[in-house]
Amino acid sequence: MIYAFGLAEEVVLVENGSTYFDMLAEEVLSFDSFDEFNSYDLSNMLWALANVKDEQPKLFKKIGDHIVGLDNLNSFNGQDCSNTVWAYATANETHPRLFEKVADHIATLDNLHNFKPQALSNTVWAVATAKEQHSQLFKKIADHIVELVGLDNLKSFNGQDCSNTLWAFATAGESHPQLFKRLGDHIAGLDSLRHFNEQELSNTVWAYATSGESHPRLLERLADHIIQLPKLDKFNSQNLKDIVWAFATARESHPQLFNKLAEEAIKRQHEFISQEISNLLWAHATNGQVDEHLFSSLVPSVKDNLDKYNAQGLANVSWAYSVANVDAPSVFNDEFINACLKKENDFKSDGLSQLHQWQLWQEELKSDVSLPESFQMRCYEAFISRIPRPSKFQDDVISIISSMGLQPQEEVLLKSGYRIDAVVEVDGKQVAVEVDGPSHFIGRELTGSTILKHRQIASVDGVKVVSIPYWEWDEHKKDSKKKEQYLRNSLDN
Repeated sequence: MIYAFGLAEEVVLVENGSTYFDMLAEEVLSFDSFDEFNSYDLSNMLWALANVKDEQPKLFKKIGDHIVGLDNLNSFNGQDCSNTVWAYATANETHPRLFEKVADHIATLDNLHNFKPQALSNTVWAVATAKEQHSQLFKKIADHIVELVGLDNLKSFNGQDCSNTLWAFATAGESHPQLFKRLGDHIAGLDSLRHFNEQELSNTVWAYATSGESHPRLLERLADHIIQLPKLDKFNSQNLKDIVWAFATARESHPQLFNKLAEEAIKRQHEFISQEISNLLWAHATNGQVDEHLFSSLVPSVKDNLDKYNAQGLANVSWAYSVANVDAPSVFNDEFINACLKKENDFKSDGLSQLHQWQLWQEELKSDVSLPESFQMRCYEAFISRIPRPSKFQDDVISIISSMGLQPQEEVLLKSGYRIDAVVEVDGKQVAVEVDGPSHFIGRELTGSTILKHRQIASVDGVKVVSIPYWEWDEHKKDSKKKEQYLRNSLDN
């Protein structure tokens, strides 16, 4: 009866404001022993109560204790195991020993052939949601999915199965590159993504970025699908933020996607909480996707949330506007300074470095807004504390410059706090030579941090910047004469 009402999602009120589920739960709790209930009975009762969000903590605890006390779980099939842990996670009922018992049982099975895709995905989703740890379980399930022969064997995995599995591995911090490749190839190869809802699309891209797993073809496919949607009204604010954050974190460029999501964010900015605003702006700036209309339009929302940002949020917002170079005096004023001072002790090294770049931006704008000197010094010291790590590419460029008789100075610390790969004198003037490897680009476009560095060196330090992109240098391979001519042309421009 509990399962039937749970399946029908009917919560029937009875006397004294209690529900029919309360009455049935009391009847179950009156049993001295649960030995009369089989695995199907127990898992379905739990599933039903969680499905209708009916809180029955006493019943959950008693059933959980009973399952933990069993000699083994051999009578529990894949669906029973999945429904059980899913119910505890969904109902937010903690029972670590239960999760351990079920996970140990699954991890020691000979195979998982009686687990359907939904059971597999719901199991890892539940363990990740409950913040339980069990690497053997995750590996067992991932290995099973990977070992399914041929992509056709994943055709029974729908959008929810794929996205929940990926989300769970990313959330739990469980690494399994083969799983991410397997599911990524499967999704990217589908004829259509229309069966993926908004949350599933968002969770999928978020999972790849969070786990650090690269799959450019998948992300491009997902981006193309999203920009072709006639409207984005079913994406909530977190979905919109997570998607651009994921593309920025994964270092994938897709200007059309960023533009479309920016338009939607502008229309619905009142829906965004403070963290979503700061992450959205950070993502656009990080990817070098500087939409002036977006930054200008979000000024009211940024201002309204000044007292709600944490330290990193304040740093992200200030840095993003510095990259975009969109003046916002209604945000960056004494109110902003006071917000930073209230959280001064919460800023980590990265946040302090971002604030230093924001302070440099205020110099660019000739603004009179500034952090107190002691705070500025902390930011400056954090900014210059990064240890330079010259690459072979940089050594090669320096070697050619030296052969030209230009006597380069390496790793020069400028007044602004920026370090330059090399400084040379050309026609009596200092020129900064920046050896820009792959980390300075997303695709062939400069990242936001590199855009900001080049601009501020020129405007604050008054030094001309010459950028040497890695792919242009690589075109000359080992031909030192061509490399020398390339450098002469670059320095002369």
